[in-house]
Amino acid sequence: MSRSVSSPTTTDTASHAPVPAVQAPGSLSIGDMSRQTGLSVSDLRNWEARYGFPKPGRSKGGRRTYSLADVEAVAAVMDYRNAGMSLSAAIGRATASPPDEDIGRGELSLFAALRRQRADLPVQVLDKRTLLALTRAIEDCCFAAAQKPILIGAFQHARFFRLAQARWTDMASSSTLAVAFSAGPAGTDKSQAGSAPVIHGIELPEGSPMRREWALICDAIALPACVVAWERPGQDHRADPARVFEAIWSAEPATVRLASHLALSIASRYDANFNPPEHDLSDSAALWNQTDAKHLEALLSRTLQYLSNAA
Repeated sequence: MSRSVSSPTTTDTASHAPVPAVQAPGSLSIGDMSRQTGLSVSDLRNWEARYGFPKPGRSKGGRRTYSLADVEAVAAVMDYRNAGMSLSAAIGRATASPPDEDIGRGELSLFAALRRQRADLPVQVLDKRTLLALTRAIEDCCFAAAQKPILIGAFQHARFFRLAQARWTDMASSSTLAVAFSAGPAGTDKSQAGSAPVIHGIELPEGSPMRREWALICDAIALPACVVAWERPGQDHRADPARVFEAIWSAEPATVRLASHLALSIASRYDANFNPPEHDLSDSAALWNQTDAKHLEALLSRTLQYLSNAA
């Protein structure tokens, strides 16, 4: 999403008024920044006050100074906005480190990696009963469209996977790829047509941060959705359905694609024999408009139905 950025000139082409020459790439004034990006000075100040972006330096006289990297970052935000993203989401995407950077420095928590990449997404506190209802609703909506999604799940214990294994085997048979993380051997099923496993089981070792996590990612073109959650510690006194999680969920295609990419990268770190497919994030912004109100309505309706049935 980079744009070509021209060097600041010493003349304002609109008014022909002289503009102080810029001595270094890191010393663009706010007026220079406005001319380079097409964003007004007041908008630049408003963005900084509300979102902490862009983050200017300060001259000895206390004036804001910007770099060409700041110009590129603002241009990226404007590109994401043109693709349909909200301003906060666009800033989050433009300022996030590349997805593989988190994995490269040893981040093996899916929740933490997604949270770092999309700090703009709200984190909701949900009990297990609600989280299970949302998870089942995502599964239903995803497979109702008869797609062939990339399906990824994280189970805190192997016994939880075994309880869901029949359902997962059925879903995996209609998936392009199915991956299940669990604290013990997940037990991969074999397809009837050959020896390739329908479900790729990723065993989480002792001490893995993902042993406290819950996830379901349905990465599909038409009806994508995901939920990634982390269980709060110190809940031994709680009944199992009342256990509390901090959760991020989304039906935004770009977020689902990012979560899928992060999960597959983490899987390849835990299992050297797992070779995930190439996962292109470049078209994720273009998928934004494919998530519509009807999809969200169906997802929430199914979630409420599961909650009602469990009550």
